[in-house]
Amino acid sequence: MLPDLLSAGFALAPVWPALAAILIALLLLPRTRPSERLVARITTAAVWLSLVSAACGVLLHLSHGPVDYRLGNWYDAAEYSFPLVMLFDGLSAAMSAFVALIVLTTVRFSVTYLHREPGFIRFFVLTLFFAAGMQLLVLAGSVELLFIGWEFVGLSSVLLVAFFHERAMPVQAALRVLVTYRVCDIGLLLGAVGLHHWLGTTVWVDIFAALPRHSGTAAGLAVALALVFAAMGKSAQFPVGGWLPRAMEGPTASSAVFYGSLSVHAGVFLLLRAAPLIEQSLTARIVLVVVGLVTAVIAALSSQVSADAKSAVAHATASQVGLMFVECGLGFYTLATIHLIAHATLRYYQFLRTPTALHDALWQQAALGRTDSDEAAARWEGVALVRRRALYRLALERFAVEPALDRLVTRPIMNLSRLLDRLEGGLLALHGRQPEAGTGAPLPVMAPDLNGAIAPPSPVLAPDMPAPEART
Repeated sequence: MLPDLLSAGFALAPVWPALAAILIALLLLPRTRPSERLVARITTAAVWLSLVSAACGVLLHLSHGPVDYRLGNWYDAAEYSFPLVMLFDGLSAAMSAFVALIVLTTVRFSVTYLHREPGFIRFFVLTLFFAAGMQLLVLAGSVELLFIGWEFVGLSSVLLVAFFHERAMPVQAALRVLVTYRVCDIGLLLGAVGLHHWLGTTVWVDIFAALPRHSGTAAGLAVALALVFAAMGKSAQFPVGGWLPRAMEGPTASSAVFYGSLSVHAGVFLLLRAAPLIEQSLTARIVLVVVGLVTAVIAALSSQVSADAKSAVAHATASQVGLMFVECGLGFYTLATIHLIAHATLRYYQFLRTPTALHDALWQQAALGRTDSDEAAARWEGVALVRRRALYRLALERFAVEPALDRLVTRPIMNLSRLLDRLEGGLLALHGRQPEAGTGAPLPVMAPDLNGAIAPPSPVLAPDMPAPEART
């Protein structure tokens, strides 16, 4: 009886924030703006309930060990079913409690920080959806449920990057984040499809049980690489991590909870959850180590030359996450979990007090006459001047990774899309010249232009229509 109650309580962890977000949205329907106090109370109550649910999960794990809690199928047809299953083990229990604590602290901080901000209600609605998505991500017992939480986290983070949408830079940064997420999320989607074809299931417990009978296959390598690719995009790893410094355009509170603490570590959590599957492929583990090491070096050097504090912390975050990728690739999963929670806590604190940290740094410089940057510069004095300048320029340009991606990937894809657009327009034009049944007049063509707008149809004359007279 007690395990069932604790399981039900734990399963409600993602439900409370989602219900609170829907309730606040319903309060906006009568075109009346609810007060900040009411929105703050609803949000705080929902996050507290989510924390209580996470505590139920911790108690469940301590008393009964891992629990695979199945709620039936949401959708079932032919050979495919969409199971509603929650996995309560040490990883999910620790992460769920950590997520609830971080979100609760963010809500309390933001009530004062965003007071009288025009987007106050929008911020809290998006934060609640993010909390629901993050809880679903860490508690999901199947890849499909994890994918839903993954998309909730991605969508809410993109909208919060563009929070100050009256300026152009936040909108452009949000588009960059959105494109990177959408491209790399293909990896998670392909991984789920590959698991269905390979093992016939996407439930984590069933996957782990079936792995010993299907080890060393090409399908396992493809699924592992697909999951690694998805984790690279969400955790801002080389070469798709250029969006992370741009994401600092959002409010400080969202930068702290998304890109210092929780969202940027979602890729590492995916690797930890799929650890038995990735262990089956040596190639996937080598890719993890190489990607993590390259990201750690590049991001650490870029952090040293960043002109603003938030970008410097963002690069430092990507560098540490790269080390977590290395730890996962080497099989040190417990170390990676401890590293994740400790690093997420530190970066969250640093992002929240970035303005105060700048003030403290200036006070330290005035009091001591020497700063950490001076000491860092002194450590580079042993490097030859020519090499130091070259390395500084590369770090300042972030090693030209994004221009290379634009030249080698983005431009060819855009050129191909324009070519396909022209071919489609030509095919539509040929189709439009075929006479309609019962008439001799051709059909006008309504083709979208390159910007997505529908251009007005050009006049097409029927064979028996005289040409219009020219005007002088």
